[in-house]
Amino acid sequence: MLEWRNGASRLAMGVVVAALVAPMAAEATTFTVPAGTTDTATKTLADGETGTVAAGGTLRSTSGTANIGLTGTSIVVTNSGIIENTSTGRAIDMTGGGTSRVITFLNNIGAILRASQNDALRINTALSAGSIVMIDNAGLIQAGGTGYTGLGQALDLRAIAATGVSSTIINRATGVIEALTDDAIRTGQGTIVENYGIIRSYGTNTSSGSADGIDNSRTGVVVNNYAGALISGARHGITADTDIMVVNYAGGTILGRNGSGVGSDGTGTVTNYGRITGTYAGVGNIFTNAGVASVDGDGDGVDLDLAGTVVNYGIIEGTGAGGFDSGGRANASEGISIGGGTITNFGTISGANYGIVVNNDSVVSRSGVDATTITNNAGGTIVGLNGFAIRLENKTGTAIDNDTIVNRGTIIGNGTIPDPNAVVLLKSGAVDTNSVGTLNGVTYTGTGSARFIRGDGSAIQMGEGADVLTNYGTIIGNTGRAVNMEGGNDTVNVMKGSRIVGLVDGGVGTDTLNYNKAGLTDAKRAALQAGQTVNIGGTLYTSFEVITGTSSSFASFAGAGSLGVASLFDNLPASATSSSVVNLLDSVASSADVGAALAQLTPAAYQGLGRMTMNDAFQTTSLVGQHLTQNRLGGLGTDMSGVGNALAMFDGGMFDKNFSADRALAAVTAFPGSASSALADAGWGANAADAMAYAPVTKALPGLRPVAVAAEQGLFITSGASFAREGARTDAPGFKSNTVNVLAGYDRRITDSIVAGVFGGYALTRGDIDDVGSHTKISTGTIGGYGTYQAPGWFATAMGLYGFSDYDTTRVAVGTTNTAAFSGDHYSIRGTVGTDLRVSGWVVTPEIGLQYTRVMTDGFAERGGAAALVVGSDSSESLRSSVGARFAYDYALNGGVLTPELRLAWLHEFSDGVRGINASFADTTLPGSFITATGSALRDRGVIGAGVSGKLAPLTVLSVNYDAIVGSNDAVAHQVMGRIRHSF
Repeated sequence: MLEWRNGASRLAMGVVVAALVAPMAAEATTFTVPAGTTDTATKTLADGETGTVAAGGTLRSTSGTANIGLTGTSIVVTNSGIIENTSTGRAIDMTGGGTSRVITFLNNIGAILRASQNDALRINTALSAGSIVMIDNAGLIQAGGTGYTGLGQALDLRAIAATGVSSTIINRATGVIEALTDDAIRTGQGTIVENYGIIRSYGTNTSSGSADGIDNSRTGVVVNNYAGALISGARHGITADTDIMVVNYAGGTILGRNGSGVGSDGTGTVTNYGRITGTYAGVGNIFTNAGVASVDGDGDGVDLDLAGTVVNYGIIEGTGAGGFDSGGRANASEGISIGGGTITNFGTISGANYGIVVNNDSVVSRSGVDATTITNNAGGTIVGLNGFAIRLENKTGTAIDNDTIVNRGTIIGNGTIPDPNAVVLLKSGAVDTNSVGTLNGVTYTGTGSARFIRGDGSAIQMGEGADVLTNYGTIIGNTGRAVNMEGGNDTVNVMKGSRIVGLVDGGVGTDTLNYNKAGLTDAKRAALQAGQTVNIGGTLYTSFEVITGTSSSFASFAGAGSLGVASLFDNLPASATSSSVVNLLDSVASSADVGAALAQLTPAAYQGLGRMTMNDAFQTTSLVGQHLTQNRLGGLGTDMSGVGNALAMFDGGMFDKNFSADRALAAVTAFPGSASSALADAGWGANAADAMAYAPVTKALPGLRPVAVAAEQGLFITSGASFAREGARTDAPGFKSNTVNVLAGYDRRITDSIVAGVFGGYALTRGDIDDVGSHTKISTGTIGGYGTYQAPGWFATAMGLYGFSDYDTTRVAVGTTNTAAFSGDHYSIRGTVGTDLRVSGWVVTPEIGLQYTRVMTDGFAERGGAAALVVGSDSSESLRSSVGARFAYDYALNGGVLTPELRLAWLHEFSDGVRGINASFADTTLPGSFITATGSALRDRGVIGAGVSGKLAPLTVLSVNYDAIVGSNDAVAHQVMGRIRHSF
């Protein structure tokens, strides 16, 4: 293909032309119109002659004779000024016999070639093979005129009919080639048009066969439309009688303003990287060449009556149509109308009515002329905005009926389902008898059947023949019908990763469904082969006799927790599901890990909420439990240097509730001998005096130092932060949570042995409830009470709490985001028994405990996509034992005491076993409920903790503690707590 690029050297081209005419230079007679002059004389150029109009010069004719007549065999005309015919003649006209000629016309930047009522430039010679015609325009070439009758073209090369003639039209970026009443360019045999500028036709005559941008009645014509260039026709942008080759580059535009962007009554090859548009001028803007108003216009993007090849990387669109065609049939706007061949799409093909139609409605069967292969590649879109996306109407009963579609992009059909019993009429009111043939097992006899002519409303309609449809992408039938394979022994290949919304009908014949996604169970296979309609993965299938492929049921991929939702998917009723649900099911079926995708669709992630709330309850009881340990020592006075011995005396029952020494004195005096010997005999030894020093006395104790009277009541504030995680298991997703907790309480010593108190608190938890992005925020309020009993040699504690929580959740499932807000509550009771042992200055406190916790959440409905769930109320419970010990040692510091401690414990879970969470999908086109089995809690965990407490003031104690709770499966919780207590 010869291509002249924008910016190609015009000097170089002039050198070539000069070389061609050099042998006759000695005989040449030239004319020149200098700058600043107007020449009205008619010019004729014979062999070897040249004509030049300088910038600022004008060559004007006011008669019906052409300004310049070309009769010679080697001629060059260069225009830098104005060449115009203001009467009825042409500006440049070439006539004469059919000899071999070399003709060059250069129209420079700013130059004008214009005819007011005729062609601007015509070659009216049947040039012989070997002739060369070069037209290079950087200025304006215009065929003028007004009215409804076509008065002439800007360039008319139609008389060039011989093969072997080289004719080239180059329109530079600054160039404009236009006709005001007629076609802008009429090409000759094999003409090459290189357009970087504007080629356009105007006029009101837009329905009678003229006023096209480029009109080609010959063969072998090539049109290259480059970036930034425009070809625009009042009717068609480019039209051809026999064949055409068009390349529209990125940034190029081809526009038919009341017809096709590119059309051919024969074949054609169109490669598009830019935009090709066929539109409708609309009522009031359309007239015949007789000046009669019309409503007829057929706006197709590309319209090739016979077989053709279309490759699209850009946009091909039909944006409107109205009235009737020349056969009296109602016009419809298609992206592509073709008689067969090959269509390869990487961009967008759309029609105001239909996307692609393959037919010839001028024959009785409406069949095209050849088999068709349509490939819609990834990223490509084919859409019928008010009808089918693709319809292949071949009904010949021959091999040309065998069509193929491979889809890796998106194909969408819209509109409504035509009434199959309706009759289609022509403009005259007569029945459209071009409705003869067999379609999908029904024989039609020319009665104008709407089913035969308009189709059945499916996005893809394959017609007769052994057709093959392979889908890797998305097919959407917004009428409820996605695919109808119609007659013949057809094959549908449904590939992994694909999606089809709407009914897939195998049609009449022995049809094969090759299904390669999840969801085809043995029961559905049998039902389909028995002639039933079945729902496989959200898509309805019917009329398939042979079922092949690598499909498996959803249940075969499911784990214990997702078996319920998998079973629901495997047993969908034979009713239509929404597009979003089909998308969801296809996302699951096409997933690299179908089992994991199924798990995301369950409410399994919500079981983590119960665990997080339980952890909050455990943290609260731990805070209270550590407070009770401190409380047992909190009334012992201000000097804690003998706390261990004082505690032993308390354990022995020697102090009353006020820690007075009455009971101690009585015990001492009961011993024989002196008090000191009595205490020594009791085993107190040299530490007896220190021990008694802590007893506030109501009676004089000779030899013992007095201390302040202990308080009977106190307030405390404690706060903690917890950072917990638990790894995923096959039956439960992992979770992570961060909790901050603040707790305040009041307690009072009721008797010598009993302390009771109340508390309230607030906790805020934020966490991830699975590993795909789901998360939650939990706000919890807590109230409760506690008590401790101190007996000689042992102690017991008890506490209970009630909590109420607000949950805000976001659950991510197969690419969708679903939110919910709901409430819940919980309660917990805990009891412990232990003793304080003194070993070489250490206080060792072994302790056993048992805690029961129950967490309850309300039912709720998620908001979000097709994966949104309606989740039933849920409850979980825990019965946890603890066995452990505390090791503490007192250090006297400047009249106070500092007590570091170490804690070790083993926790064992007896409850929190497997349970079921009931749920259903919020989208009612995905009916049914299912139960998701949860995982059980980890059974055993270990606790290691450390802390330190000390007095800030005589009645104020500060404590700081850290605990690590470690279990299997990467279960770790870190708890940091601080507490301050003030007695009074």
